[in-house]
Amino acid sequence: MSHPNVSAVILAAGFSRRMGFFKPLAPLNGTTVIERSIRSAKAAGIWEIVVVTGYGRETLEPVILRNGAKPVFNSRFPEGMYSSVQAGAASLSPASRAFLILPADCASVRPSTIRLLAARASYRGIIHPVFLGERGHPPVIGASFIPHILTFEGEGGLRGFLETRESSAADLPVADEGILMDMDTPEDLLRTRQRLNSLSIPSENEIRALFRIARTPEKVTAHSRIVSEAAESLANGVAGNLHISIALVRAAALLHDVCRTMDDHHSAAEAFLKSCGFPEIARIAAVHMDLPPRASPEAAIVFLADKMVMGDRIVSLSEREKRALEKYGKIPEAWTNIRRRFARARRVCRMLERASGSTVQSLLNLSGHLDS
Repeated sequence: MSHPNVSAVILAAGFSRRMGFFKPLAPLNGTTVIERSIRSAKAAGIWEIVVVTGYGRETLEPVILRNGAKPVFNSRFPEGMYSSVQAGAASLSPASRAFLILPADCASVRPSTIRLLAARASYRGIIHPVFLGERGHPPVIGASFIPHILTFEGEGGLRGFLETRESSAADLPVADEGILMDMDTPEDLLRTRQRLNSLSIPSENEIRALFRIARTPEKVTAHSRIVSEAAESLANGVAGNLHISIALVRAAALLHDVCRTMDDHHSAAEAFLKSCGFPEIARIAAVHMDLPPRASPEAAIVFLADKMVMGDRIVSLSEREKRALEKYGKIPEAWTNIRRRFARARRVCRMLERASGSTVQSLLNLSGHLDS
């Protein structure tokens, strides 16, 4: 999805003093810091991308142009970041109705987060991304504020300006720890590299944020934690013989019921998780109730684990099926679906037992929860 008339101002004019080398061109997981920031904005569908340069412009501007963005030189860059905000805002197309401000070193913000912010953009509003109650980058600012940005002379730079416009601001909770991460030191750069290596899997704090945004009840999260423990035990048991991502299994099992209170909750979870930047987990959540043929091993394991957890207890498939039939079996269509799903679960059991050389019961005993 593209966002016509929403622009991005990427700030890359500073001296990089604390980093010790020119930060925008620092290597970052097969690309550079500035290229990663530009590509994230492009992947989010931003139509106009301006990169404000200053120090090191001679080496930086060719890279900017090669990546399809527009360099804008800020001759006042020694004055600080706010002068770059002003230079970027002044350079935007008259057609721009809103713009986001992204420091180049906030390079681990997910494109999905930028996309969510751009979808909320308005000419007269300001949107702040918020992670677990804390605001971060990039804010999205309506173009109506550009004249005020250009004439603002108060204290505090961009933060100070935004504080004067709080009545026009709204918060958007996001499950993206990257909005709070920048790179001032080599240690920060290493931390960002490590994060980008696993960006498709939410961190523990991002999982907390997803539950909070979706308003998942504690009863459901408690159930999901047990499903995740069971799924991880199964995954560990077969990891030596199946190509499998244990981290993906763990996260997908935790989040499979994130939208449990909504109608058609598996489809709602798929849409929600995909919009937040976790498409692999979304695909597993979509099939956790009814596993299709040729599903991934990760999806099969989450499907089976969910079928073996009743409330917050791990039980046998037979007991779980019996309880489901007692509750819904008087409805012919439900009876058929329950029997079909548990037959599929038993096929997954046999597949895992062949791969592990152990029974599923023995694998789950490792978690310490299987009822006798």
